[in-house]
Amino acid sequence: MKKRALLVLLPALAAAQVTVLQNVTLIDGAGRQPFTDVSIVISGGRIRDIGGKVTAPAGAAVVDLKGKYVMPGIMNLHGHVGAVKGLAQSKQNFTRDNIEAQLKTYASYGVTSVVSMGADADPALMIQIRDRQRDGVLTGARVYSAGRGFTSLKGYPAVLPGNEGIPFEVSTAAQARAYVDELAKMRVDLVKMWVDDHLGRYSKISPEIYTAIIDQAHKRKLKAGAHLFYLGDAKRLLDAGLDAMAHSVRDADVDAELIAKLKKNNATAIATLTREQSTFVYARKPAWLDDPFFRRGVAAEIVTTLKSDAYRNKIAGDPDFEKNQQFFAVASRNLKKLQEAGVRIGFGTDSGPPARFQGFFEHWEMELMVAAGLTPMQVIQSASRNAAEYLGVSRDFGTLEKGRYADLIVLDRNPLEDIRNTRTIHAVYIGGVKITN
Repeated sequence: MKKRALLVLLPALAAAQVTVLQNVTLIDGAGRQPFTDVSIVISGGRIRDIGGKVTAPAGAAVVDLKGKYVMPGIMNLHGHVGAVKGLAQSKQNFTRDNIEAQLKTYASYGVTSVVSMGADADPALMIQIRDRQRDGVLTGARVYSAGRGFTSLKGYPAVLPGNEGIPFEVSTAAQARAYVDELAKMRVDLVKMWVDDHLGRYSKISPEIYTAIIDQAHKRKLKAGAHLFYLGDAKRLLDAGLDAMAHSVRDADVDAELIAKLKKNNATAIATLTREQSTFVYARKPAWLDDPFFRRGVAAEIVTTLKSDAYRNKIAGDPDFEKNQQFFAVASRNLKKLQEAGVRIGFGTDSGPPARFQGFFEHWEMELMVAAGLTPMQVIQSASRNAAEYLGVSRDFGTLEKGRYADLIVLDRNPLEDIRNTRTIHAVYIGGVKITN
C-alpha cells in the first residue's frame, strides 16, 4: 500500500494567496537569538522567503506587525482528543464534531499540532480526520494519532471510567504483535503503551509483551512511546528500544544509567508537568481559574464546578494527594537533570482528559518547565524543533525557515523575557492561513 504523504496540501484559494508578515522579531525555534525587523513571505502554505531584506511580491497581502514577536506554533506530543465533554469522559463523546471542536480550541491557543496519544475510541474516525487535513481541509490543529494504546488485562487506564474497551488489553506477545500490525495497516503515526501499575493497584504489562510491541512497531517503521512511572521500568523499556518517555520518571531521581540509555536510543523525554499538577492543584482553587486567557476556552459552569467546595474536597480527599505533590517535585527535578545532560526534551501535557484543559495547559506547561529550571528558549525549542524531530517531520515543521510550513504564533510581547508572554496571542497561522478564535 502506498503510504499517504505527511505533507498538508492547502486548498487552491489559500495556496494562491501570497501573504507577507512584515517587521516582526523572529524566534525561529532552532535556538538562534531573535532576529529583528524580519519579513516572512508565505506562499502555498510554506515560508517562501524570510529575512531582513525581503521585498513583498506584487499583489501580496501585506500585514505590518511592527512591535510583534513570531514563534513557531506549539507542537504537543502528548494530548488526547475527542473523549471529553465538560468534565465527563465517555466513548460516546468521540464524534467528528467533538474532535474538530477540540482541534479548533487547541489552534486558538497557538497549539498547531497535537498527538492524540492512544485513547482514540474510534481510530478509523481520527485517521479519517487526519487524512482530510492532509488533503487540505485544515480548520484546527494538525492531528497525529497513535490509535489505541496497549495495556495489560484489566490494566491501567482501561479500568478507569470512560476508558473501557479503548486500550488493547494484551496477555501475550503474539497478540501484541498482531495488534501493532492492525495499527500499522490503519496508518497510525506512532504506537503508545501504558506501563504502570498505578502504585500497585493494577496489573502491569510485562517486559516480554512491551518488548514485542516495540520490536513490531519498529518493524512497521513506527516509533513507540510509553506512559511510565518507575525508574526501573524506564530503563528496561529503553533497553527494549523505546523511542519516547511520554511522562517523567516520578518515583526516583534519574541517574547516569538512564541518561546513557536515553542518548543511546536518541529517545525523547516528555515531562507532562501539568498532568502532575492537575492531580492536586484544584484543592487550592488556583488563581488562573479567573484568568481570561483560561476562561475563554472553558465553559462558565465548569469553572463554577472547579471552584466549588465539593470539587476541592474531592481532590483533597484523594488518598494519594500528598504523594502526588511529591511526584510533581520529582518530575520537575528530573526534567532539569535531563535537559542539562543533553537529552532531547519533547513537549507534552497530557491535556484532554477531564480538568486537563486543551490550549491553556500547553501555556501553563511552559511556565512550569521554566520554573523547573529550563530557559524560555529551551522550552520553545522543546515545543517546536525537538517535537518535530521526534515525529520525523522536521523537514517541514518545527522551525520557521525557508521551505517550512508557516505554522506560527504572533505575540504582543517577548516570550524570551517571560515565558508567560506566549499567552499574548495576536494571531495564529497554520499553513499560512490565519486561524480565527
